[in-house]
Amino acid sequence: MDKKAISEIKKLLKGDEYIDRIRGCYVNEQGEIIREVSVSLSSLEKESLDKYCELLRACLSGKTGRNLFNMEFPLEEEAPGRRQNELWNLLGSELKEDARNTAFFEALVEKLQMDGKYLILLAHGLYDVPFKGKDRAGLEDASDTVYSFLLCCVCPVILMKEGLCYDEETCTFLDRCTDWAVQKPAAGFLYPAFNDRAADIHSLLYYSRKEGERHEELSADFLGCSLPMPESDQKDLFRSIVEQTLGRNCDFTNVRDLNDAVGDLIREQEEEDGEPVRIEKNQLRRLLYEHGAPQEVMEDFDEAYDEAIGKDVPLMAENITNTSRLEVKSPHMKITVNADMSEMLTTRVIDGREYLLIPVVDEIEVNGIRILQSVRTEETI
Repeated sequence: MDKKAISEIKKLLKGDEYIDRIRGCYVNEQGEIIREVSVSLSSLEKESLDKYCELLRACLSGKTGRNLFNMEFPLEEEAPGRRQNELWNLLGSELKEDARNTAFFEALVEKLQMDGKYLILLAHGLYDVPFKGKDRAGLEDASDTVYSFLLCCVCPVILMKEGLCYDEETCTFLDRCTDWAVQKPAAGFLYPAFNDRAADIHSLLYYSRKEGERHEELSADFLGCSLPMPESDQKDLFRSIVEQTLGRNCDFTNVRDLNDAVGDLIREQEEEDGEPVRIEKNQLRRLLYEHGAPQEVMEDFDEAYDEAIGKDVPLMAENITNTSRLEVKSPHMKITVNADMSEMLTTRVIDGREYLLIPVVDEIEVNGIRILQSVRTEETI
């Protein structure tokens, strides 16, 4: 799913117009299901409905490649009794079969490794997808497909500390009792994926709130899909590949221009179709060669790439560079400039020593104090 598709589905989760059913279960610290819940959307007050919708929307929030991951099911998982097939059957039931819902919750709890109490919410929704013409305008009464989907989120439940809180009715502060509160989801998924404005039953969108707690046991052992390499690992491997391949040519200008080139690829792709940009091995080889990599080093590039990253494994462009700014850092200083102004930073060798040059073009402050530019002028005779 690209950003536009994610945004389109996320906008549906603002009430009960598209969500027709929510089921859930409450799990204790020992991993035991204490109680299953069935949420009656029609009887909920608006504030309560908004809170449920807020939790569901959170599973479609964040950055692709960091929090949101497009994953395809291996072919064997689509066989009867396997994990994709079970999700497909659950989708077809529209959560109306209690026994099937219970089996889903029990299987998920068995695989999930999460400390403390947590709440699992499982929502079913239906969306009449508006037809969009060449001008990208939507026609609400021209729907030619219905997108049926399941959205699952796993929310930690923590103990809120007691204390004083303001009571509007009495206009005073009252003692609040200790209570258990549902937090934003730690993990979740949307099935099926919404690709090309239709259901893709062979794929799903996986959500993880934190990079260090991706709950890969949920994706691998329960869903049967493998998560891609974490963002930090991709960034470290990219840095290592660049440093080794450029060698003595790994100077400021080449690295700055390489960063700008990756940023241009991201912006071009976003303007075209919004799809996440993947840097394939051949593409990275070309970029490195264009920005200083010696020919003799490039002969061993494929082998080095396959060993470090994996054969035919791409890197997510947004994970390996920052498209909004350029950061220059040493143990004693850090300089940050907007990406579109990166060319203003240059280096020059003066008296045998290399300096980083930053032209003074705007107002500059030192510890909040505006300073005057020291510009030497020549007298005209």
